[in-house]
Amino acid sequence: PMAQVVWRTTELNLEGLRALGIARLATYRAVPSMLVAMEEEELGELRESMALLKEDGFEVGWADAGTDSFWSHARPLGGLLNPRDASINPVEMLVMMRSLLMRPVLEHQEVIELHAEEAGVQILTSDARVVCRRVLVCLNGYAGTLFPQLGKLVVPNRGQKLALHAPGMRLDASYYANHGGEYFRQPAPDVITLGGWRRFFEDDERTMEDRVTPEVQGGLEAFAEKIFGKRLPVLARWSGTMGFTPDGLPLVGPIPDYPSRNVWFCGGFTGHGMSLGFQTANHAVSAMLGEEEPMFPLSRLGGG
Repeated sequence: PMAQVVWRTTELNLEGLRALGIARLATYRAVPSMLVAMEEEELGELRESMALLKEDGFEVGWADAGTDSFWSHARPLGGLLNPRDASINPVEMLVMMRSLLMRPVLEHQEVIELHAEEAGVQILTSDARVVCRRVLVCLNGYAGTLFPQLGKLVVPNRGQKLALHAPGMRLDASYYANHGGEYFRQPAPDVITLGGWRRFFEDDERTMEDRVTPEVQGGLEAFAEKIFGKRLPVLARWSGTMGFTPDGLPLVGPIPDYPSRNVWFCGGFTGHGMSLGFQTANHAVSAMLGEEEPMFPLSRLGGG
């Protein structure tokens, strides 16, 4: 079943990143993640999920209580625990991964267009030309800007976050509440980051525009005050563009309606790029080279 495939992919994703050495980075924290229930309905759903995960052989746990700042004030009804999870600053992780590459990364090069040629594919950028045998396009939410045919398969959605000054407070897990609609964690002492609230403004947030809005930011501040019991000062606010697919699963496969089968797409993580991106990209390269079949085939949605 696909649910098993996706969960196992998240495990392999973290295992692969640890094998690269991310545990040596300063911002790496071997902290569990937890889906918490604030209402009875979600409590039942999470208990059922735990039973199904255990039935499939996955390691999960359950929490009825806790002692950190969230549990002490918000008093959730219970939580589904992923005990071997971790968190990290993604920028630090990417810098490390870039240092492991055999070839340099060409930064600040906007791709204008691609041309299929007999020898491979020609990529035209703002001030360079690159010729290669194969191309893997990983634009995620921006996919439609280069290939309009991907516009309906990968829809841009903006996610907003903020960082709070929380002296003396402690979080023992990376938390997800309200069916994952809100999420919060502690990346460093005295700092809590919190995101979400987009479900209340879905039409407005279906955009590539990279800016924060008072409506979503205000909702996040109010939610933080509700679960922590006090108004915490805001240290920073930011947003970013995600790529959502119709069925919530990633897409891997040749670009639809493109003359070369050597141009593939990998993306559409629907807000779960950190937990799926590394392993899915590894798989996409293997599939593009013909070493295995695509696990999340783009063709399932009528493309490729």
